[in-house]
Amino acid sequence: MSSVARRYYERGKSALDNGDLETAQESLRAALELAPAFGNARVAYAVALAKAGDCPRAAQVLRTGLAHASSRISQAAMYATLGDVLCLGGDFFGAEQAFGQAKQTPGFEARVASGLARVYARLGRYNDMATELKTAAAISRGAR
Repeated sequence: MSSVARRYYERGKSALDNGDLETAQESLRAALELAPAFGNARVAYAVALAKAGDCPRAAQVLRTGLAHASSRISQAAMYATLGDVLCLGGDFFGAEQAFGQAKQTPGFEARVASGLARVYARLGRYNDMATELKTAAAISRGAR
């Protein structure tokens, strides 16, 4: 990956962390144009888009990135973020599927469980929500 793409990513991530969504989107989009397989930049770009209220575009950025993922971990991060974006956008069944894909990669269990808990809460599946929250809590206690 080019050092220019990395600089655009760092500038975009900093802008995202500071709430400057316009600068974040511009910088992160530039990073992706230079390095389409740059998973962290893709996830951050999708987050910036979703925070700006453009969940459909954020989901498309992530779906496109799945084909470019450089590793299973990068792909799982994109699926987990896609689950978050779809949940935010109201596509709860799509979010459930995306989290299911992320769950297949070790290390994403707690993130998936907390994401699924949000999905199930929105769907009124409170028993399933409670189960996922217990799973997330158990994983968190084990990680300490």
